[in-house]
Amino acid sequence: MNDFFELACINFLILPYNHNSYVDFFENIIIKRHVVEILDNFRGEQLMGMAASQARYLALTARKTNVEYEGQQVNQARTALANQSANTFNDLLALEVPTAPSTQDFTKLKYSYNDGLEGEEISNMVELQNDPDGYNYLITHFHYADIYTGVQNKLSNPQVTEADVPTKDAIARKDIDTVEQPTYTVNGFNVTPYDPADAAQKNVFDELSTFYPDMQENDMMTYTDADGTLHFVSKEELKGTGDVNDRYIDPATNNAAEASITRADIVTTEPTGNLTYTVNGHQITKFDPTNLEQKKVYDNLIEEYPSLSKNIDDLRCYTDDKGLIHFTSQTEIEGTGDPIDYFVDPGIPTYVGNCKVERYNPADSTQKAAYEQILKDWPDTQFALANPEEDIYMWTYQGEVRFACANDLTSSAISGPDQSLPTENQDKLTYYVAKDVKTKIERTEKAMVDLDEAGRPQTIRFQDSSVTYYLNTETETDEAAYQDAMNQYNYDMQVYEKAIQDINAKTERIQQQDRTLELRLRQLDTEQEALQTEMEAVKKVIDKNIESTFKTFE
Repeated sequence: MNDFFELACINFLILPYNHNSYVDFFENIIIKRHVVEILDNFRGEQLMGMAASQARYLALTARKTNVEYEGQQVNQARTALANQSANTFNDLLALEVPTAPSTQDFTKLKYSYNDGLEGEEISNMVELQNDPDGYNYLITHFHYADIYTGVQNKLSNPQVTEADVPTKDAIARKDIDTVEQPTYTVNGFNVTPYDPADAAQKNVFDELSTFYPDMQENDMMTYTDADGTLHFVSKEELKGTGDVNDRYIDPATNNAAEASITRADIVTTEPTGNLTYTVNGHQITKFDPTNLEQKKVYDNLIEEYPSLSKNIDDLRCYTDDKGLIHFTSQTEIEGTGDPIDYFVDPGIPTYVGNCKVERYNPADSTQKAAYEQILKDWPDTQFALANPEEDIYMWTYQGEVRFACANDLTSSAISGPDQSLPTENQDKLTYYVAKDVKTKIERTEKAMVDLDEAGRPQTIRFQDSSVTYYLNTETETDEAAYQDAMNQYNYDMQVYEKAIQDINAKTERIQQQDRTLELRLRQLDTEQEALQTEMEAVKKVIDKNIESTFKTFE
């Protein structure tokens, strides 16, 4: 019974408390009462202490497990830091320390000679093998020379100003005609003006003009002889006093032919009455001050040319194909020279910044030379396509003569975004200059080179010359290239030192984090030892309580 009683007590300690579940094991009523009394005493005294010890032991076990888990996490974090540290060290090993450049790397031997005109320098020598002409090197040599060159530039915010400009020009005598023309006969045949609309006349004129390029349409007169052959003569020559060139297609040979008509064979019939004149086909009229358009142009002109106001009655006007009103002198029209022609040129570039703009003057040899050089070097530009007599302008800036075409000047003049300030923030202006530009002149040719005992070239004679030149030998350091390399080295060193600083800073952070984790791990070890010690103590208490409980039932 004692064994059975001991088993019941153990169950009592483990299972939930219930008197009936344990007392029912015993049949004797006295034993049952004794068991109930013992159990009540045990529950009230010993069981409470034992249960508290077990709860404490469980709490310590849970705490110990947490400490072990946190320790594992700390170790994993330290492992990750170790990997980071290894990667950082690999980055450090991968860095290359920059090497400072040496002047020797930028120093070379230079060979040169003087041919009497230029100082030539040899830039490349390639040895020839078995040359049929006996030359042993292919030499590239060069010199620098000032070459007169057309240069294109862009001028930012050029501040181009345009205005209506009073202008004077000359009217060519050949462009002046009378409304009533004198009539002519040549060898008894009536002479009439050439009519380009007449296909037959046009065909003959085109064929003749290829042989006689001085023939001008507005100067040609024609007549037909007895054989039906069409002849061309010059109106200017008919007006003169000398012989007249007579041009035609010879029906016998079907080739262009030329004859001379003497003044005796020419009959001139002058018109009667007062003559009126035309300029380029535009009839001139007397200046009318009551005509507001004429008066406006006149007032603008006399500000620049006050001599126009001296004899108003002599002034004559005509309107050209562009609608511009021109002024000239009746006296000059009736004379023999070229009359002066006055007009207001509208929208003409007048200034680029503070520089006065003028039309290109081909009579100025300096301007002409510069203009022709620009055309040569820039043949496909708007500048080259512009009419040099009307659309090419020039100005001088700090002694430099600059050229621009009217189209480019106008484009800049109208490009100002604020029309109240038209000369501000204009688009770039394309302009041209002609000047001496230092240019490298380089040639490559075969040569016979004599070498000294050390293998250095001493003399040279080129394929196309019988002259032997002595070579000057000197060392040359490319200071610019060396300085560029040194600048690159300094930059690379800064990059390298910055990378070292970054790696050191990263390593320091890793070490600091590792020290923090190591300290935490030591704290966990200390806590683990303390928990283990306390658990052993609680275990002893539990064991003692169990032992004392079992002895109660012995």
